[in-house]
Amino acid sequence: MKIVLYTVSFLPTIGGREIVIHYLARTLKELGHDVRVVGPAGFLSQRKFRMGYPLHRWPTLWGLLDDRMRMAQLLLDAVIWGCDVIHAHCTYPCGYVAGRLKTFRRIPMVVTPHGEDINMIPEIGFGQRLDPLKRPKIKEALQKADVITAISRTVETSLMQAGAPVERIRRIPNGIDLDRFQKPVACDVPGWLQLPQDSRLILTVGNYRRCKGQESIIEAMPLVLKEDPQARLVVVGKGTEALKPMIATLGLEDRVRLTGRIGFPAKIINGHGSGENQETTDWLAALYQRSQIYISGGMEEGAEGLSLAVLDAMAAGCAIVATDISGNRDVIRHQKTGVLIRPADSTAMAEAIVRLLRNPDMRSRLGAGSRRVAEEFGWSRIASDYVRVYQEARECVQRGRI
Repeated sequence: MKIVLYTVSFLPTIGGREIVIHYLARTLKELGHDVRVVGPAGFLSQRKFRMGYPLHRWPTLWGLLDDRMRMAQLLLDAVIWGCDVIHAHCTYPCGYVAGRLKTFRRIPMVVTPHGEDINMIPEIGFGQRLDPLKRPKIKEALQKADVITAISRTVETSLMQAGAPVERIRRIPNGIDLDRFQKPVACDVPGWLQLPQDSRLILTVGNYRRCKGQESIIEAMPLVLKEDPQARLVVVGKGTEALKPMIATLGLEDRVRLTGRIGFPAKIINGHGSGENQETTDWLAALYQRSQIYISGGMEEGAEGLSLAVLDAMAAGCAIVATDISGNRDVIRHQKTGVLIRPADSTAMAEAIVRLLRNPDMRSRLGAGSRRVAEEFGWSRIASDYVRVYQEARECVQRGRI
């Protein structure tokens, strides 16, 4: 099957969508399909990133690329290289553009939202559907899709609220690179972080956004440090330098490390461990494996569709403390695979962290439970589910449903 994974953002940009598309493309190719990633801006730039599958970057016009230009480029790509199904990764602009393309070519279309394009938190201005110009385009994309996939219950609910036909929604979660996070990484994590070797690491991963709750995690640290002075918090993600003033105000400069974005190691991107300006050590996997506890601090319902970072932590066997919001609840069972706490409650978070730091048997039990659950999210299984959805979309077009 000739499969186009259509996106406006891709590696080396690091985010949930980009990671999902990369692993899906790689696994679909391993399953014998003709897959390519189409659409991310760049064209001649970033050619050093060799993915192991075709990557068609299209040029922008002085940094701008409106919907009509995107549609023309996607149509040209489909005509030149052929296409059996388009998998649009986000409702807008990708789903909208692919839907408009049906005016010219009836190519089967699958749409997968990735969070902000479908979920909303009006209190903090989170969500594209809050934009009155984008809202009707998102609805049009959902109406024209042959199949729509939801990574979690909260995304499924948001899809129905946005006008998606219920009978076209299929639940497919994000996947995990089990081998990456379970195979031991030999490196000196405390040394890399410039921390004492006996540090007890607490990890959180995610690009900075208010809805991610990184502030609540930092607020919990003074309470944690009163009980365990060896505890250290590591915050990974783009934009987390915004937390520096808060860290300084609380006097935590020596107790919190902001790593910024951690790039993919070359072996993960191209499969053979080489590549210009790419890491050779998988520091992110090493951090998960070295950390005593992983924290997911989402503040509101809709803050997490299905957190890739939580899934990665589960694969690594971390003991997890997570806020009791949709997405987290889909994969974490309280006291069995993690500890669920009230959102935006730094005191409850600190108490849960301290309890786990004091109880290695509990950490081990929760970590083992997490790892067992993670086995259900291997990419071979997830990609096979998507292949069935692609086949369903093709059958819909053949029957003339859309």
